[in-house]
Amino acid sequence: MASNMKRESLGKKFSKLFPKILLIMSALAVLTVVSGCSQYGSQANQKYYTGYNSVEMSFLTDSPPTTFYYDSQAAEGSAVNTIPISVQVQNLGAADTYGALFIQGFDPNIVAVQGYTQGYPGYTGAVMGTSIFSGWLSGQSYGINLLGLDVGGGRTLNLGMQNIGGNQMLSFSSFSGITDRASLFSAMGFTVTRRSDGLVGVSAQVLQQHVGSVLKTIVMGMFNTYGWGIGTWLKTVDLEGRNPDNPMGSLDVVEFPATIINLPPSLEQFTQRIMITSCFPYATHASTMVCIDPQPYSNVQKVCTPGTVSLGGGQGAPVAVTSIEQRASRGKTAFTIHIHHNKKDLYDQLYDVFSLYKCNPASGQTVKVNDMNIVHVGYVYLSDQDITMNCVPDQVIRLDDSGDGQITCSVAFPPGMASSAYQAPLAIELWYGYSKSIYRDVIIKKI
Repeated sequence: MASNMKRESLGKKFSKLFPKILLIMSALAVLTVVSGCSQYGSQANQKYYTGYNSVEMSFLTDSPPTTFYYDSQAAEGSAVNTIPISVQVQNLGAADTYGALFIQGFDPNIVAVQGYTQGYPGYTGAVMGTSIFSGWLSGQSYGINLLGLDVGGGRTLNLGMQNIGGNQMLSFSSFSGITDRASLFSAMGFTVTRRSDGLVGVSAQVLQQHVGSVLKTIVMGMFNTYGWGIGTWLKTVDLEGRNPDNPMGSLDVVEFPATIINLPPSLEQFTQRIMITSCFPYATHASTMVCIDPQPYSNVQKVCTPGTVSLGGGQGAPVAVTSIEQRASRGKTAFTIHIHHNKKDLYDQLYDVFSLYKCNPASGQTVKVNDMNIVHVGYVYLSDQDITMNCVPDQVIRLDDSGDGQITCSVAFPPGMASSAYQAPLAIELWYGYSKSIYRDVIIKKI
């Protein structure tokens, strides 16, 4: 009897508490849904292809310190006289990249930097390849082999630049089995097809890759030829760009051991300005909808009219596509692509990607006018059609003193194509080399 009364009492208490429990559970469910929506909403609203950032560098706090005290009683080469130098490198743009970092500014007779000072552990010096080979654009020979990339099957890809009629043309070596642009992309695993106009196009599967991944593959091989490969004396970084799987972009910290090895007795204090220079390839990917009208002079009702499309805010790279002009004629449409280099300061330099080896301040190479401010058209696709080889002049854009440039790419439509206009995606990827430098003054005092 007492047991029954106890159960009834507990039942009454539970019936009174049940509405409160239900309310709490409902509130928790709402919070979970709101939190989930907030999380996915934040990710959905994230914009990766915007802005003008790329690889950014900064010194870590007190590394190097503004003042470093040299212990004159310590043994030569002692760790207590090693200046800590740490650089944070982060890819804040949208393209994948593989780059190299160089340090300059120390008197090599006083300070030894691992890998840089001859006679100090780790020194190897830079290596340059100088093979002679013939390019597919011309029977002429020319003097620098810029690439030694193993593409499988016992084949090595070599690239060079050939001057033809005053224009710098990308050229491939024939002895390695890479004879044209299609062979290059085919060796990388992309399908190539022969188009109706006789040109060979690359399948649109390249559009499924990360921005800059094709360029990164090329340049990694090119760096190996320079002696800038992984495992050498050089400080290299492999950085993924911002994307849905990595919204912050890859980050790395690079250290440069710098030891004071020979301080003159009479030198009580001196200043060294440390300069860190990064050299890396970068890519700009822009895509937008354009209006295609194979019969612009017909009077039928149309869903769109070709015109100028503006693209503001950048695409997650220092070079931005700013606008695309469309000029439609019967059976053909031309796209004039306008670009601008958004240079942050005097220390940002844009290189022809195939002259990037000159970016190293200690390379001993003369940087010429035609090594700078050159942008290559990696590819241009209209829907799934590769129209890159229809970009003139020579798939290369030369920037003026204001950082502006343009190129025109065209597409022809087969006879009998419907006269109705339609909207289609236009995708563009631009390739170039880039260099940034940062500085810090270090006062060295003897104690």
